[in-house]
Amino acid sequence: MSITRESLWAALPSTSKGVPLHISYDPRSDRLVYPSNKSIHLRSLSNPSSSTQFTGHIAATSVAKFSPSGYYIASGDISGTVKVFDSSSTTEDPEIVKGNFAIISGRINDLAWDSDSKRIIAVGDGKERFGHCFTFDSGNSVGEIAGHSAQINAVDIRSVRPFRAATVADDSAMVWLTGPPFRFAKSVRGEHTNFATDVKFAVDGAYVISVGMDRKIVVYDGREGDVLAKVDGAHTGGILCVAAGKKEDGTPVFATASTDGRVKLWTYKDTGIEELYTWDVVTGEHLVGVTFTSSTKLVAVSLSGDLYYLSAGETTPTQTIYGHQKAITSLKVASDGKTLYTGSYDGRLVQWDITTGNSTVIAGSGHRNLVTSIVEAGGMIYTAGWDDTVKAVRGTEFSSLSLSAPSQPKGVAVAGKYLVLATEDAVYTHTTELISVSTYKRNSITSVCASDSFVAIGAQDGSVTLLTVPDLKPVSTNIPPSRASVSALAFSPRIDDQGRQLLAVGDSTGKIAVVNATDGSIVTTRWAFHTARVTSIEWRADGKYAVTGGLDTNIFVYSVDKPAKNVKTLGAHKDGVNGVAWAGDDKIVSIGADACVKWWNVSL
Repeated sequence: MSITRESLWAALPSTSKGVPLHISYDPRSDRLVYPSNKSIHLRSLSNPSSSTQFTGHIAATSVAKFSPSGYYIASGDISGTVKVFDSSSTTEDPEIVKGNFAIISGRINDLAWDSDSKRIIAVGDGKERFGHCFTFDSGNSVGEIAGHSAQINAVDIRSVRPFRAATVADDSAMVWLTGPPFRFAKSVRGEHTNFATDVKFAVDGAYVISVGMDRKIVVYDGREGDVLAKVDGAHTGGILCVAAGKKEDGTPVFATASTDGRVKLWTYKDTGIEELYTWDVVTGEHLVGVTFTSSTKLVAVSLSGDLYYLSAGETTPTQTIYGHQKAITSLKVASDGKTLYTGSYDGRLVQWDITTGNSTVIAGSGHRNLVTSIVEAGGMIYTAGWDDTVKAVRGTEFSSLSLSAPSQPKGVAVAGKYLVLATEDAVYTHTTELISVSTYKRNSITSVCASDSFVAIGAQDGSVTLLTVPDLKPVSTNIPPSRASVSALAFSPRIDDQGRQLLAVGDSTGKIAVVNATDGSIVTTRWAFHTARVTSIEWRADGKYAVTGGLDTNIFVYSVDKPAKNVKTLGAHKDGVNGVAWAGDDKIVSIGADACVKWWNVSL
């Protein structure tokens, strides 16, 4: 009896408006590495549904970079901590951490490795200093980062000798460092007239490029830091990121990503900076990051975290990877068994192909806030959100069918051919065309579920009330109250061999009671292994097992026949499991605050 992880569909990179995102690519393993929430994700470029998650940070992560050797990754977070870990580390193997260093007293904005994979420069927004240079294994100081009067946004180290380093900051300056040990050499000011956002050395070290929100590109000599050329108005929006690469013939080139939604390819010659190509990546959204993955291919990142694959000869993306940036709050495995729907804290609804892991964002007028429930009825998907609406989905778009809830929805359930909407102070039944049928008033509602015969509502005081369908009349059956607020409810999908309609009642302390909804008798109270709020319960189709997820980050599979025994996986999602569901008799899917979707094989 066991639960083993089958696959992980990674969260998208965490982004901020006007802040460059520094992503990194390792050609040896064909993986991208990027920060997301409190995790670092290593994602296969050729198979995006294959990912590894590093969860060693306790604060929100901000940057991650592969070492030139590809064996290690350095990652930083908003607390100023840098961790160096083996690139083969996984959440099942989190102890392979080479170093853990407190660098500055604020956000780490960027990291750079030297070509020997031995030294790291970390920069950001500190109080006492804006950056530091140290060895990757011991953390010993190998230089000082000075010369700026505001937070440093980016750093890069020349890959050939003599080593040089360059930093750019909110003070619009480019600072030139020599070493190692790295020391301040000079400051170049006046070239940028707004925040300087990124800096990169050409792959051969011949020159270095800086970009900024003033839409300007400046090229400097790679040995001495003298200005060689510049372009004003390189984009129609601020430039947030620059990446260095080379053409198939070895000619150094660089790419810029802008708030105008475009990526441009450039090269520097003695005659100046020459524009080679433009990709129209996305309309109406900022691009915050870009990196080369080969001589003819790049990956760009939008403000929403979507990953765009770009290829020479194509003016638009050849592939787009969608997903979630924020905590995933709801899920539904469609009745066809081939499609998964997930909704997140920011209102995004994503449709996934379970077989391939490919994803599509549901288009149209969606939710503006947290998606609290996703259900299926009459061949359509219905969602409820904290924007006080219930919406219907047809195909890959929100339909015009919508309902304004009287107050914030607590959840939506399906009772036969009816939808049941619960708010804090009432329960409503509607047809699948969202026509009102009945209303039941009840204060402090916390959760709802339904079967073909009953609607169950849980309350803050621990009570559970059963109502008839669809007229919502109270049933005389007395369900024993929980000792804490009811946080999750689930009816068994079938009447068992003893003629019982089972109802699982989870509470905010982690305890789950199973009762017979027909007469109110307790079947078991031994499903009590969660140590924090139970967030989700779903029964298997045969009604013999139930999978549960909790705020304690754990997933349990409980048995009705053997309630004292369970199958578990601990630490399933960093910062809590928000939902679980069956996808067959031996597979479950889970979502969590880490914005990941995880698939598990269950052996019972």
